[in-house]
Amino acid sequence: MNATEALRRAARRWPDGEALVDGAERVTFGALDDRVDRLARVLVGRGIALGDRVATYLPNSIAHVVAQLGILRAGGAWVGINRRLAPPEVAFMLEHAGVRLVLADADGLGAASTAGCVEAVLDVSGRDATVERLLAAASGGALGVAPTERDVARLRYTSGTTGRPKAAVLTHGAALASLRNLLAELHELGPGDTFAHVAPLTHASEALLQPAFWRGARSILCREFEPAAFRDLIRRERVTATFLVPTMVASLIEKAGPGVLESLRTVVYGAAPMPDDVIVRSLDVLGPVLLQIYGLSECPFPITTLRKEDHLEASRRGTCGLATALNQVQVLGPAGQPLPPGEVGTIAVHGPQLMREYWRDPTATATALVDGWLHTGDLGRLDECGYLTLVDRSDDVIISGGFNVYPREVEVVLEAHPAVAEAAVVGIPHERWGRGVAAWVVCKPSASAREQDLIDFCRARLAGYKKPLQITFVPALPKSSTGKLLRRELRGADPVR
Repeated sequence: MNATEALRRAARRWPDGEALVDGAERVTFGALDDRVDRLARVLVGRGIALGDRVATYLPNSIAHVVAQLGILRAGGAWVGINRRLAPPEVAFMLEHAGVRLVLADADGLGAASTAGCVEAVLDVSGRDATVERLLAAASGGALGVAPTERDVARLRYTSGTTGRPKAAVLTHGAALASLRNLLAELHELGPGDTFAHVAPLTHASEALLQPAFWRGARSILCREFEPAAFRDLIRRERVTATFLVPTMVASLIEKAGPGVLESLRTVVYGAAPMPDDVIVRSLDVLGPVLLQIYGLSECPFPITTLRKEDHLEASRRGTCGLATALNQVQVLGPAGQPLPPGEVGTIAVHGPQLMREYWRDPTATATALVDGWLHTGDLGRLDECGYLTLVDRSDDVIISGGFNVYPREVEVVLEAHPAVAEAAVVGIPHERWGRGVAAWVVCKPSASAREQDLIDFCRARLAGYKKPLQITFVPALPKSSTGKLLRRELRGADPVR
């Protein structure tokens, strides 16, 4: 069994069922499975062997899904390149991974991105007559030899929030473990559902294709997120499930009229914490539909989930939920010892979804994987019931006068102010205390606040050493292509006074 089994199963069970919608283009499970088989044969015919790295450089589209699954079915290791990356970032990934082929569309890749390190760039969008002739000539049906659960399925690059991205080596077995956990959490999903994918398929949204295939649900592929257009799509297509990052959720519900989003039954979210006021507003507009998922490039989600009913309890909304059935989670102290409930330490994870290693980086692998446990670099705490709360990245902690300040703790307080939409906190040099707290704040539309007002607001709710020493108001915070805050860009920024 391998990571393409969900589509194979759907093609057998619902061959004429609608699998994917991409604008005006639609494809059934049977036709999709056949094109994936044909592409796999074309790749094998070009010499792609087990474990060879093949990249995709495609928008959310039917072509993207075919390319990704064709690579996996041929035995290749998929390297998904986000179209929002700059040419030097793309070139680094292609060279570092040793990519042989890139599957793209007519836009292709410029010389600055490929840097001459790949054998060829193939247009698999359907607009290259040569490629289409090869696909038409390829025989359908499964290949004689299929990858197994032990074989490499993907090199998944970290988002690079702390520097050069590393590539987590993930097997077919890890992908299948992720699918099993998702099927348990998305137990309501069925053939009558429509799942809208608006986040990049190179990242978290890709994993949610697989349970949709397994359960016979239709998937709509969106190339960009524009709140008004997405609300219209939900209403028109009767979308029942989607995956969003918190900023998308906030934008979606901001101007949602009565009944516009009534078809939604499940909104999966992740990648960043959800401010409490956005959760409360979402529950008011959407009802109990929120499902939070925590995962990592090194351990595809879900590691933990905060289920729909958990969002109804205010005390649990700040957590990311309980470990899923196939995973174990611990919070460890400096010596690697498990900490009691309530104490902050490094989050460690054990389970079948873990990466095998970091590609070409044995030192980083040895640091991250210790006795079968992934030391995530995230800081958190468990409560008495096993609910996990993320506190921060270990390298984001600010040590001020010998005390630890967790940026997220300060951000949560700032975001509780009625004028604040988002906040980001980093450490700045301080003559007396070594490091101090600085905040960058985005105000809500038509709202404003003064620096001293926000400092006083924090002083009333936090220890003195945790309050911001200065606050910079900005129109937007720097984020990665997956919606994660890039604190490193703020560390080098000059505060605007």
